Amino acid sequence: MNSFDTIVARATPAGKGAIAVVRVSGPTAFDCTDALLKNKISLKKSHTALLRQFFDANGMIDEALVVLFKGPKSYTGEDTVEISVHGSDYIVNRLIAALLLNGCRVAEPGEFTQRAFLNGKLDLAQAEAVADIIAAEHRFAHDQALKQLRGGFSGDIDALRDRLLHFTSLIELELDFGEEDVEFASREELTSLVTNIKHKVDALKDSFALGNALKQGFTLVLAGRPNAGKSTLFNSLLNEDKAIVSDIAGTTRDAIEDRLFIEGLSLRLIDTAGIREATDVIEQQGIARTFKHIEMSGATLYLFEIGTISPAELESDLLELISKTDRIWVVANKMDSFLGDIAPYTAVVERITQLEMWQISANDRLSVVGLTKQLAFRFQQDLGILDDQTVVTNARHANSLLHCSQELQHILDGIRNALTGDLLSFHLRSAISALSAITGHIDNEEVLGNIFSKFCIGK
Repeated sequence: MNSFDTIVARATPAGKGAIAVVRVSGPTAFDCTDALLKNKISLKKSHTALLRQFFDANGMIDEALVVLFKGPKSYTGEDTVEISVHGSDYIVNRLIAALLLNGCRVAEPGEFTQRAFLNGKLDLAQAEAVADIIAAEHRFAHDQALKQLRGGFSGDIDALRDRLLHFTSLIELELDFGEEDVEFASREELTSLVTNIKHKVDALKDSFALGNALKQGFTLVLAGRPNAGKSTLFNSLLNEDKAIVSDIAGTTRDAIEDRLFIEGLSLRLIDTAGIREATDVIEQQGIARTFKHIEMSGATLYLFEIGTISPAELESDLLELISKTDRIWVVANKMDSFLGDIAPYTAVVERITQLEMWQISANDRLSVVGLTKQLAFRFQQDLGILDDQTVVTNARHANSLLHCSQELQHILDGIRNALTGDLLSFHLRSAISALSAITGHIDNEEVLGNIFSKFCIGK
């Protein structure tokens, strides 16, 4: 990539629509645009919107709304023009072709955002948040990406980095006075500082499990005995007929999966084969897959038909499940037709799972809507999702935090073993470098190229 080029790309998805936006950015953005206009825009004030007719050698291309942003007051920090034309692929392609003939080149994936980073408009973590916002499919993913874009996560990282830099400078100052045996950096204070920072780094690192689930979607497995109503509930939660519902036991032989959005959460909902003694090889494989899904799930929703199995059988099922996962939520189904005593069932569930038992009728829409609200609340409560919580959602950030944590541990071990200042400084520098890699206080073209190549063209 040459940052001195003027680049152009479509900034809205391909295909027909009411409008399409073409973005131009670079040192000759205004000149390239003026070349297609009878009334030039380059002398107008920044952030001005103008209605203009665009022409190429074959005549008028379109009448479009043009917004100009004079650097550094633009997304990229450069002179930028955004042209809103009618959303015809023919018009967009013809406009871009005309701009290319007048000195632009086609932008590479993520190049606009990379320029924003290189020009100091965003740090690297904020730049990556732009891609996360575009990809967000539910409220929590959007909220976390928005926090990162606003700089909350970067602020936390920079604060930790600055504290380490301060002590590093003191230790390196000691090295300049090595022959005088002076200590500018108290080892006791350094131990306290590093211990405190490592605690915060580890908390951020460990939050990635939650952050990745927030970003990708939690897995919720429907499990239970045959004919418990799992497929009915699966269809009711999705509000469409995805799974075959039958009175014949063992109808579901393999897992059926779909995406469920509830209360700002994205769930991978999986309907599985009924758990029982299998009667054939295919059913055995289906049940084996059920247990595999349970072991890998974010949570398992165990459904049983109340009155059909005894409290003792319920206890047996739960004990088997709890040996495979620690997040079991129990639902008693067909409550509309049950006339017996519910207390023995409730007692079993609360004793084994330490949670209340939910009661529904899978064919009753209001009952299922109530269950979705309870599910959303329990996910948020059980997983500790807080509105003001900083959660790491990026694997690259998690790896950098892991590297930082390891270096901080080396420092603590080194202080206990009276490690010399030059070696402590080495590990401090490595820890600082790991934090710097998150926000982009680095100069590594390979890392930057890998990050921005994953962006969509036009961003």
